[in-house]
Amino acid sequence: MSNSLLQQILREQEEMKTAELRIARFVSQAPGEVIHMTMAALAERCAVSDPTIVRFCRRFGFNGYQDFKLGLAQSLVPTAPFVYEQITRHDDIGNIVRKTCRNSLSAIQRALDDLVPRQIEEAAALLQSANWIGIYASGISEITALDAEHKFQRVGLRCSAVMEEKKQWMHAERSRPNEVALIFSQSGHTKRMVELAMAARTGGARVVSVTAANSPLAAVTDALIAVLPYDQTEFMTPLASRLNHHLVVNMLVTAIAVASNSEFPDQLPALDSWMTDKI
Repeated sequence: MSNSLLQQILREQEEMKTAELRIARFVSQAPGEVIHMTMAALAERCAVSDPTIVRFCRRFGFNGYQDFKLGLAQSLVPTAPFVYEQITRHDDIGNIVRKTCRNSLSAIQRALDDLVPRQIEEAAALLQSANWIGIYASGISEITALDAEHKFQRVGLRCSAVMEEKKQWMHAERSRPNEVALIFSQSGHTKRMVELAMAARTGGARVVSVTAANSPLAAVTDALIAVLPYDQTEFMTPLASRLNHHLVVNMLVTAIAVASNSEFPDQLPALDSWMTDKI
């Protein structure tokens, strides 16, 4: 399977009936717990019957519950983030150019396999209808936030990338209904981003997060765009790690432009010459 089992479950939730949807949501939120549960325990936890669980498992190509748990466990085993060619100090400039491009192409292919179009559509609709958008990030993700600010403004959205921690708290705590907090976080475990999302929602704002599914940030998000995180970023982060977040920004901008009946939705209007100080 090109997509993980959890990604498949996420994709199909909209088509599920109420009972199966309860199973899907619990499996998505606590996959590590499910692989140790009996069918009876899962049935009780989700308030469904054993036959409903069996139907749910067969929906994803498994013969039964035990087979499903094995597939779920395998999907939780850490794997390489993508087909990655390590660049070493012995590589010449030709190999550096080739490997950098191939690694970037692999990251893009991974985005194509993992992203759920419906999530992009829902997030774009929320952003387009907002009176104001606060864009939040920390660390290297701040580059993505600035990219989003620039592109959103050029399609007519009122927004601002909010960087400094004090400013982030000030804006989040003063959030109002009809506003949106857009949060970029690779792992979804950054405490500040989770708390900012909660603060924004307390004020009535909606939260759109570009982050890992089944993460603490995803749990406090109104519209999630799930992007598979990279492994062991505490130690080493591949240079292509934020590329997929930039792609998501482009997808959101294009979806908003299409909804606005733009003749060329994949192109941005030029800035006025007085703003760019051209010669």
